[in-house]
Amino acid sequence: MPTIQRKPADTIPVLLERVSDVITRATTGQPNQAQADPNERLVTLFRNLEEELKGMEDWFPKFKRCEEVLMSEFNFLRQDIHDDVFDNLTHHKDKIDDKLKSISGRLGQIHSIISRIQLPEVDEIPAQSQKGARSEDQCRKVSNDWLSFSVEANILVSPAMANLQLSYDVLDIKLKLCLLCFSVFPEKAVIKKRPLIYWWIAEGLVNRSKEKTAQEVGEGIFKELIEKGLIVPYYKNKKSPIVDFCTMHPWIRRMLISVAAGAEFFDFNDKGEIVDVYSKSRRACLVSGNQGFSDNNNNNNNNNTSSKEDELVTMFNVNAQYLSFKAELFLKLKKLVILQLGRWQNSARHHIEVENEEFLKDLWAQKHLKYLSLQGISRITALPSSIAQCINLEILDLRACHNLERLPSDISSLRKLTHLDVSECYLLESMPKGLEKLSSLQVLKGFVIGHPGKNPCKLGDVAYFKKLRKLSMHIASEASVAEGELQKLKEIENLSILTMSWGEVTLPGEKLSSNVGGGGGASSSSRKEDVQLTLTMKRLSFPPNLEKLDLRCFPHRMLPEQLRPSNLEKLKQLYIRGGPLESLVFSEQNNKKWEVEILLLKYLNNLKIGGSKLQEDFPHLIYFEKVRCNYEKNVEWNKEADEGWDALTSQLLNK
Repeated sequence: MPTIQRKPADTIPVLLERVSDVITRATTGQPNQAQADPNERLVTLFRNLEEELKGMEDWFPKFKRCEEVLMSEFNFLRQDIHDDVFDNLTHHKDKIDDKLKSISGRLGQIHSIISRIQLPEVDEIPAQSQKGARSEDQCRKVSNDWLSFSVEANILVSPAMANLQLSYDVLDIKLKLCLLCFSVFPEKAVIKKRPLIYWWIAEGLVNRSKEKTAQEVGEGIFKELIEKGLIVPYYKNKKSPIVDFCTMHPWIRRMLISVAAGAEFFDFNDKGEIVDVYSKSRRACLVSGNQGFSDNNNNNNNNNTSSKEDELVTMFNVNAQYLSFKAELFLKLKKLVILQLGRWQNSARHHIEVENEEFLKDLWAQKHLKYLSLQGISRITALPSSIAQCINLEILDLRACHNLERLPSDISSLRKLTHLDVSECYLLESMPKGLEKLSSLQVLKGFVIGHPGKNPCKLGDVAYFKKLRKLSMHIASEASVAEGELQKLKEIENLSILTMSWGEVTLPGEKLSSNVGGGGGASSSSRKEDVQLTLTMKRLSFPPNLEKLDLRCFPHRMLPEQLRPSNLEKLKQLYIRGGPLESLVFSEQNNKKWEVEILLLKYLNNLKIGGSKLQEDFPHLIYFEKVRCNYEKNVEWNKEADEGWDALTSQLLNK
């Protein structure tokens, strides 16, 4: 047996070496072939143990004050792993099982000690390498393997779990209910913040205050849960200060499942899995293989199920990919408040499609519906007029419905609508006239300025949205904007976030071109003047309180007069992606500098930029990202993490 180590971090390599040795012994075959099945099981568990030990290597720098206690447990674990039962795998199965149970108990004790001080970080999965991440089925198999050796049971009754329960119990009721919503998400899921907050708003868990909108209150709760360590921030770029996603530590998730099941917040079985048929809760989930609401369900006449349908307030799609609903289902679910059928995941790789669109026509019966999400669902070509009868609808999320071609002409009936998202609906050619009557809108994403011959809602109509805080718009290649319409934007005084994208780009003094932004074919000369007016910013005036500006396929080589620090004094985030921009240099008579703190530049092949000039023009910068600009190397810089401006200047010099 190896020499006893005095530090846990020194013990890990020794344990990993032994684990690897046992795996090798078990996989090279033994004389007694009757032991093949136990060996296969042992290999699975030891590989899981190997992952656990590798994960622990990152924990120890944070837990110096518990080294002595940890070392004691690691010595016991070391003795178990080095037991001669694993040298001779022909031992009786019971002896091997007993030792595996002992190992699982030691792991539970180690987790418990660490959790009393601070929970370990959840494994981070870089956005670009999620293909290598374990699938939900794989994670479930690992969990079930250890369940057979009572690891899950050890965790649930451990002191660490009691401490987690205590951390939940001291929360106020609003935070408790918001946190329970996380119990429905699969283990290791990367959860998008936006649909989560929409859910909270519709449930009435967050409400607007005198100073803040409901969404801003939800943002505050999301931040508070992070600060309390109950959810883990997930960064798409490791240095970025922006947090739009989160994950959850498996132990906290397990604790929440236990609480949610006891409170009948959701229906779970004894293994912590969402049940296929809802029974007690008023919230139902759609999971892969669930036939409860499908027209393929052979138990449609189940009286228990039918009686519960009338009481449902929430239907949430956890991971169902193919949606097929039994006839007239939504005529029965008359108390629905939340219908989240679309995608909540952070990746578009999560495909969802409907067998047919007929169920949408029955939504007229949903008089209590506040939140409808069809995000990312394929094969929805049109939203029926029946949706206009959902008189209490507040949030309509149609993002990335790639087959969607039109919105209902009577959408103006949805007077309580505060959020409308039709971004990434690339077949939408225009917005229906009457949209401007939705005076309660706070968020409008995907506003299309399209062909003038279809009597659409015009750019100038957005001035009617006095409560609008967030707007994204796309100026299509065939669009025409009347003089003065671009100046209407400045009348939306509450607007703080603006995204603008252009289709076919026309540069001053040049012929129409479609090589930037991917527009359609060449336009006729008779429309050249209108198109050029549409695609330039000469008459554009920005709102006075703009804090974030995102420009895509930007149609200028130089910054126009409107895009100057003196015109955007409150701007904190500036994103420019795509287009012929060559320089960020500008001239201000009063030597005014940008207040921008976050600057993102992407796909600007003509742009050249130097570190010293960047520091001079953007003195308040804390985060900078440059991707595929002028064929130079990509740069990501965080002022705090990278130790100041010198690091950025150095990166920009080393092209």
